[in-house]
Amino acid sequence: MLNAFRRVALGIAVVAAASLILLLSDLQHRERAGRLAIAKHKWKLYFVQYNDVIDVKDAEAGVIKGLHESGLVDGRDYQIKILNAQGDMATVSALIDAAVTGGADMLITFSTPTLQAALRRAQNVPVVYNYVSSGLKAGAGKSNTDHAPNVTGVSLLPANDEALALIKANFPSIHRLGTLYCPAETNMVNAKIALDESAKRAGFEVVYVPAETATDVPNAAAALMSHDIDAVLQIPGNLTASAFGSIGEAARSSHLPVFAFQKSQAIGGAMVVVARDYKDSGRHAAFLAARIMRGENPKKIPLEDFAGTSLIVNLDAARALNITLPPPLVRSAKEIIGETSGNR
Repeated sequence: MLNAFRRVALGIAVVAAASLILLLSDLQHRERAGRLAIAKHKWKLYFVQYNDVIDVKDAEAGVIKGLHESGLVDGRDYQIKILNAQGDMATVSALIDAAVTGGADMLITFSTPTLQAALRRAQNVPVVYNYVSSGLKAGAGKSNTDHAPNVTGVSLLPANDEALALIKANFPSIHRLGTLYCPAETNMVNAKIALDESAKRAGFEVVYVPAETATDVPNAAAALMSHDIDAVLQIPGNLTASAFGSIGEAARSSHLPVFAFQKSQAIGGAMVVVARDYKDSGRHAAFLAARIMRGENPKKIPLEDFAGTSLIVNLDAARALNITLPPPLVRSAKEIIGETSGNR
C-alpha cells in the first residue's frame, strides 16, 4: 500500500514538474514574442530637442538604439523627424505645434523646456521624455505612478552625491565650490536645490551666480571666479551647456579646476565629469515608447528615474592647471580625453 502511494506521489510530482517547465517555456516565448511584435501601424515619431550638444546627440542615439533593440524596424514600424530649437526658447512651442499639426503619433522630447511645452500644447499625443532632470518637477505628474495620462519618460537627476564624494576623496583641499545657474530654467533651479542638499551632507559650501541669457554668461562667470572659490562644479542646464566655453575660459584664467555633469563639458575643458549616461537613459526611454507603440496606455506606464553614471576625465585640462590626477581616478574613468602618459 505504501509503495503504491509513493508511486502515485512520484507520478504527480513528475507531471507537476513537467507542467511547470512547459508553463515557464510558454511565458518566455510570449515575452519574447511581445518584445518582437511589430507596432500596430507605422508611427510618426517626432524628436523635439532644445539644443544641439553632444549629450543630446548621445540621448538621441540611445533612443534609436533602444527602438531597434525593442524589435521595431525603422521604415516599417516608424519614421523619425527631428526638430531642434537651436537653444532658442521662443522656438520650442512652435516646434511642438509643428509636430502636432504634422500628424505626430508620438513626441519624444529631449530637455525640460521641450517637455513642458509638450505638456501644454500636445495633450492628445503620447509623449515620452528623456534628457530631463526631473519629469515630476517639470510638471509631468504628482508621482511616478500618478502622472499626465499621455506622458511617460525617464528622469536623470545630476550625480551630486557621486561627484562630491569623488572630489572629497581625491581633492581634499577643495571645500568651496561655485556654479552658474539660470533662474528661468526649471531644471537648473531643481539642480541647484538638489546640489544644496548634497553639499550640506558632504560638508561643502557652494556659491551660486545667476545668468539669464548667453550674453550674461561671460560676466557671470567672471563674477563667480571672484568669490574665492576652490573649484567650479557646474550644474547641468541648457544655457550653461551651450555657453560653457565662457565658464571654462574664466576658470582657466583664474587657475581653477572645473568639475561638471555633462559629457559635452568634459570635451569643452572640464577636468572631471560625473555624467549620467544619456545614451543608456535614451535606450530606456525608447523601451517605454515601444510599449506604447505596441498598444499600452502611457497612463499605466510609470515614470522612471535613471541613475547610471559615466566618469570622464580630461587630462589636458588637468595639465593646463599643473594638476596630476590620481592614477586610480584615471583608471576608473569610462572615457579619457588627452594624452595618458604618466597618468595611469
